[in-house]
Amino acid sequence: MTAFNTYSTGTVSIGAGATSIVGSGVNWSGVNAKPGDDIVVAGHTVIVLDVVDSATLSIDAWPYSAVTAGATYKIVQRSPLRFAGGQAMSDVSTLVGALETNGFYVFVPSTATVPDPSYGNDGQYAFQASTGKLWVKSSGAWSYLGVYKGFNIRGAYDNGATYAANDVVYSAGSSYIAILATTGNAPPNATYWQLLASIGNTGATGPTGASYGGTSTTSIAIGTGSKVFTTQAGLAYTTGARVRASSGVNWLEGVATYSGTTLTITSDKTSGSGTLSSWTFNVAGQPGTGDLSSGNNLSDVANTDTALSNLHGVNYNASQSLTASQQAQARANIGVPVVRGYLSGLTLSTAGGSASFSVAAGVAVDSTNVDLMTLASAMSKTYAPFVVGSGNGSLDTGSAVAGSWYHVFQIKNPTTQAVDILSSLSATAPTMPSGYTLFRRIGAMKINLSGFWIKFFQFGDKFLWDVPVADAAALAITTSVSAITLTVPPGVIVDAILQGDYTNSSAAQSLALVYSPNGSAQAAGTPAGNWTLSNSVTGVYVTNAFVVMTNTSAQISAVAGSASGNSLYIITNGWVDTRGRLS
Repeated sequence: MTAFNTYSTGTVSIGAGATSIVGSGVNWSGVNAKPGDDIVVAGHTVIVLDVVDSATLSIDAWPYSAVTAGATYKIVQRSPLRFAGGQAMSDVSTLVGALETNGFYVFVPSTATVPDPSYGNDGQYAFQASTGKLWVKSSGAWSYLGVYKGFNIRGAYDNGATYAANDVVYSAGSSYIAILATTGNAPPNATYWQLLASIGNTGATGPTGASYGGTSTTSIAIGTGSKVFTTQAGLAYTTGARVRASSGVNWLEGVATYSGTTLTITSDKTSGSGTLSSWTFNVAGQPGTGDLSSGNNLSDVANTDTALSNLHGVNYNASQSLTASQQAQARANIGVPVVRGYLSGLTLSTAGGSASFSVAAGVAVDSTNVDLMTLASAMSKTYAPFVVGSGNGSLDTGSAVAGSWYHVFQIKNPTTQAVDILSSLSATAPTMPSGYTLFRRIGAMKINLSGFWIKFFQFGDKFLWDVPVADAAALAITTSVSAITLTVPPGVIVDAILQGDYTNSSAAQSLALVYSPNGSAQAAGTPAGNWTLSNSVTGVYVTNAFVVMTNTSAQISAVAGSASGNSLYIITNGWVDTRGRLS
């Protein structure tokens, strides 16, 4: 007779009425524990409702007395999720029948170049989602039909952007479609781009209009006097030219227009009388009211604000709209310093159980305290490799590692003024995308063993876990210093927000000290400690809430006043991270 498999590595603790079982030295992820398994503790059997993480099980409220830390247990692995019955196999047969229906898709993995020849029947299609390639099975063989993927219009080509197959850009008047993923390979590079629509040819020059350049002795009367104007050989007259006849201080001026064989001069300015023996032609627009002159120093410009905007000048007397690049340049030109360590907004959040997180709108000075970086609106990112823009990946290099901490940075391309969000294992030196040179760390997040961001809440510099973490359970401490690693960000120094219990099984008036490892080693009972507890009765737990500064390894130190019998419990509620504001 075959018995059910069991798992009993490590120990557990359960509070009276608690809805979760907390393990120590256990590994309940994967196959060791599943919803529906039975867990036996202290002679009582309850059903596992859910596996929260590798050290936490969800149960109905524990109806028995509390089980102290260190208790043994046994998981009886008889969850329905571990077995497949006759009805399940029937459902599988129905599903397989549906998959073999003519016209149903066979999906091709991104790592394959062609569909598996053993899959599908004649008339069925095979589709590769990563490339958009499509095949149909005919006479027992897969026949390639082409790429069936919609165009993604990306606008003008950007040498710093990353493009995927079927992205469409325009450059130098022509449009191109990407045939391979690329960055920094500008069209018309035929390896990566195919011409979609070419710029048209320049049209032919139109015919030249009529002009007058001959010789004439025709006299044209001006005004009521007897003086005449005689055209000169080879002089071409254009519509709208201004003509002036003058002699000394006496002059006559008018607008000359030419049409066909007739030159007409309309007089509009006169000054006295004279012989009017000489004539000069000038381009229309003789100096007058509204015309510029050096002596006026631009005071004769009617609308100085509009003229200043057209000349891209800075206005000191009226409001003016400047681009982000112009604002940065203006600050640099007049020497306006940025506030060192400034950070406002940029609050991090995640729903938990997801690969996505969000960053609220905000402003921060970069890590060198030189330039401001503004995130105009909230942005969502994932832990996929970095791609510019909201909804895309944020990881600076490599692939996301379950159980790891990632530091989140606001980054900026000073050339394009583009601002984005990046995540990195490094707290100080992220691998920057092309064109981005400015960065500022704005917080840290952790991925659990299931590959999802762990839920937390941020209030300014304070970060609180949605579910507090038990980082020490019945930890035996002695008069020698013990290092305790907390569930807070490594790579930076933070103030850990903690709760703790302490007891000694054999000595009354025993002491325990928890303190920051950034200074010298300390002894329990000295006034230098961050947190010292003294139990007055043997075996009685002493509880307190406290804040301790960590080192860059996310550790604190603990030491007891007696050599044995000491048990320390630490629960991490969150941490305080100034994120460079005090630098």
